[in-house]
Amino acid sequence: MKNNSLRIRDCLRILLPLVIACVLCLPLKSQDSISVALPNPINSATLFAIGNMSLYDTYLSPLKYSGTSLRLVNERLNRKSWFDNRFVKQQVIDLEFASAKNPSNTASELWMLLDYRLGGHYEFLNRGNLRLRAGGLWNVSGGVLYNQRNSNNPGSARAYTNLNLSVMALYSWQKLTFRWQMDTPVMGILFSPHYGQSYYEISMGNSVGVVNFASLHNQRALRNYMTVDIPVDRFMIRAGYLGSLYQTNVHSLTTHTYSHSFVIGIVHESVNLSGAKARKKVDWNSCYY
Repeated sequence: MKNNSLRIRDCLRILLPLVIACVLCLPLKSQDSISVALPNPINSATLFAIGNMSLYDTYLSPLKYSGTSLRLVNERLNRKSWFDNRFVKQQVIDLEFASAKNPSNTASELWMLLDYRLGGHYEFLNRGNLRLRAGGLWNVSGGVLYNQRNSNNPGSARAYTNLNLSVMALYSWQKLTFRWQMDTPVMGILFSPHYGQSYYEISMGNSVGVVNFASLHNQRALRNYMTVDIPVDRFMIRAGYLGSLYQTNVHSLTTHTYSHSFVIGIVHESVNLSGAKARKKVDWNSCYY
C-alpha cells in the first residue's frame, strides 16, 4: 500500500509540471491564431464628381438639354472568405444632381437620381501587380426630371432595378494603384408611362403597362470608371473619370441621361476589432492595394 502511494506521488510530480506548462501555453496559442485570422480591411471611399450632363426625355420635351452634373459617391470594398478568399464585395451609394438648359437657353430642367449598388467580383487572376475580376451587381435607382417650362406634366419619374455584369482591373505601379471598372445591365424592371399618359391618371388607377421588363431591347446603359489612388500620409487620394450612360425606349418614349465627370475624394482602409476601428496596417489582406 505504501509502495502504491509512493508511485502515485511520483507520477503526480512528473505530470503536474506538464499540465501547468500546457495550460500556460494555451493563451499564447490563442493569441497567435487571432493575429493570423485578422479580418480583411474595408476599403472605404468618399468621392465628389463634377462634369457635363445631357438630358433627353420625349415625355417632357423633344429637345435635348445640357448642363452641369454634381455627384456624391460612397463606395465600400472588402474581401470575403467565399470561393477560397477570392470574392470581393462591393457597395456603392451614388447621389447625382444636375441642372441643364435647352439649346436656345430659354428653358431649364433639374435632375436628381439616387442609385444603390450591391454585389461583388471573383478574382480570377492575381499576378504580382495585376489583378483581374469579374462578377455582378444589383442596383436600384430612383429619381425625377423636372421641366420648369411645362405646366401640365412638368415632371418625369425614373425608377428601375437591374442585374448588371461587371468587370474590374487593378494595377499597382510603384506607390500608385490604377483601377478600371465597367458595369452594364442585362435584365431588370423599369417604370415608364405611356405617351400622353399623365401621372394624375396613374394615381387614379390607370397604371396598366407602366411596369416593364427591361433588357437590351428597350434599355441600354454603361458605367465606366477609371481612377488612380495616390498615397498621402495614412490616406489615399483617389482621382479619375466616371462616365455614366443610360437610355431607354419604351411606349414610344425615348430618354437618355449621359454624364462625364471628374472624380476626386479620400480613401482609407480599416478593420473592426471588438467594435473599434483599427487603421494601422499589420498584415492586412487588402482587396485593393
